[in-house]
Amino acid sequence: MKKCTSLFVILFATLLLIQESYSQNNTTVRGVKLSYDSKKRVMTLTTSHKIMYTNDYDLDVCIEINKGYSLKMVMNGITYSMTEPYFKHIGHTREMGWAFSTTQPRGLKTIKENYIYQFSDVQPGEEYVMTVSTICDDKYVTNEEKGSIVIE
Repeated sequence: MKKCTSLFVILFATLLLIQESYSQNNTTVRGVKLSYDSKKRVMTLTTSHKIMYTNDYDLDVCIEINKGYSLKMVMNGITYSMTEPYFKHIGHTREMGWAFSTTQPRGLKTIKENYIYQFSDVQPGEEYVMTVSTICDDKYVTNEEKGSIVIE
């Protein structure tokens, strides 16, 4: 009986570990982390001064989160977004200061201005697509990378 109980405990623990490893509770793109805490039911975006730093006055770092999908179009080398972002944070930090512009949803809580945001209005079953890119002259997109999480 003891062997059956210990085997059941090992099997149950293994199944829990497999489930946790396959659920998409976080993604990291270029050092920007998007994570979901199922106990608190909040999604958190975390970035840092180092990630948002640019030494070129014409460059900005753009972090965009879209619900479901992110559709973009390129015409004459300029990238246009075809979807309205759920959240958008664009700007830069330099030695002499910083400049940011943020488009945010209702229910957003700023934990650390320009670097850590918490979303409480996320919907179960939704996929949130995060895009991190570098934008030159407010129109040319380079170094674009994406990741996503599914809220369970």
